[in-house]
Amino acid sequence: MTPKEAVIRIARHVLGEERVHDHLIKRGIKLRHLRDDYIEKSESDFNGKSREADENREECRQLEDSSNKRQVLIYMADGKWMHGGLTDRLRGMASAYKFATEHNLDFKIYHTSPFLLQEILEPNKVNWIIDEKQISKNCSVAKPVLLYREDFNNDSALERQLDKTHQQFHLYSCVDTLGEKFAEYFNDLFKPSEVLAQELIHYESLLGTNYSAFSFRFQNKLGDFKEFTFNELPSAGKQKLLNAALNAIKREIATGCQNKILVTADSPTFLAEAEKLPNVVTVKGKSIHIDFNSSKKATDYLKAFTEFFLISKASSAKLYRNRKYKTYPSNFPKYAASLGNVPYEIIEE
Repeated sequence: MTPKEAVIRIARHVLGEERVHDHLIKRGIKLRHLRDDYIEKSESDFNGKSREADENREECRQLEDSSNKRQVLIYMADGKWMHGGLTDRLRGMASAYKFATEHNLDFKIYHTSPFLLQEILEPNKVNWIIDEKQISKNCSVAKPVLLYREDFNNDSALERQLDKTHQQFHLYSCVDTLGEKFAEYFNDLFKPSEVLAQELIHYESLLGTNYSAFSFRFQNKLGDFKEFTFNELPSAGKQKLLNAALNAIKREIATGCQNKILVTADSPTFLAEAEKLPNVVTVKGKSIHIDFNSSKKATDYLKAFTEFFLISKASSAKLYRNRKYKTYPSNFPKYAASLGNVPYEIIEE
C-alpha cells in the first residue's frame, strides 16, 4: 500500500466515505483541468454582429428554452485527460448509460480522442451520437463530473455531483458499475460499423466454428508496445518470457483439439511467432494503446475491436499470466468473453 492510499484509508475511517470521495473527485477535476474551457455566457454578452456572436446568441436561446427537456449525461473522451484503454472506455460508457437509464437522463457519447467512435461502433438501440456544436461550455448550463476510483460507491458519488440547475453533465469515467450486466448495456448501445463487420466476417471465415481464444498482455516487457513508462525486460528475460508464452499455446495445441485458436496480444513480436504455430489465427493490424497514440485514423485501432468481438464469439477464452515476469492481468478478454457469455479462465504459471 502506498503512503497516499494509507492516508485515504485513515481518512475514510475518520471522516466517512462520502466526504473523502467528494474531496478526491473535486481534486481530480481540478488536477485534470476539466473546467478550464467552461465560461459564463448570457445573451447580453454577444451583442456584436459576427458569426460567432450569432451562434452564441442562438445557443443561449436554445439553452434557455431547454428547461422542459430531460437533462443529459454525456460520456466524454475528448482528450482532456487520459481516458484509459479500450476495455476501460467500453465499460465506462456502458456503466454511464446504465446510470442514465436509472436516473431518467438522456445519454450521449462524445468520443473524439483519438478518433470518432462511430466509425467503428455504431448506435444500436440508442442514438448516442452528439455533435460538438450540441455540447455546451456555458458553465451555467453544463458541468464536468468525474469518476475514477473503483474502491468507492461510484453511483452515489455521481448522484451527488448532479443538480437541478444544469442541463448537461459531462462525465469523465472508466469505472465499472455494471456487475454482471455489461453485455446487456453494451448491446443496447453498440453494433459493429460496416468496416468492423467486414473484418469480423473475414476472420470468422478463417477461424471456423468452435474456435477458442487465448489472450496475452505484455505491456512493454518485450520492448515493442508503447504504454506509460513501462520498462522492457533485458534481452534474456524477453526471450524467456516469449518462450514461456509460446509454450502455453503449444500445450493448448497438444490437447489434441484440431479447432483453430485465436491468439490476441499487444506485442507484435509475440504475435509474429505465435502465428507460425499450427491452427493459430491472429488479427492483422497495429498493436497500439488507444491512450498513447495520436493517430485520428479509426482503422488504426480496428485490430483491438476485431479481437474483442471475436473473443465474444469463441467457445472458450483464456488469459495467460506469468507470475515471474508479472504480466498484466488484463480485463480485455474477461469483458469480451462476458459479452458473449463465453467461459473464461486465467492460466497462471
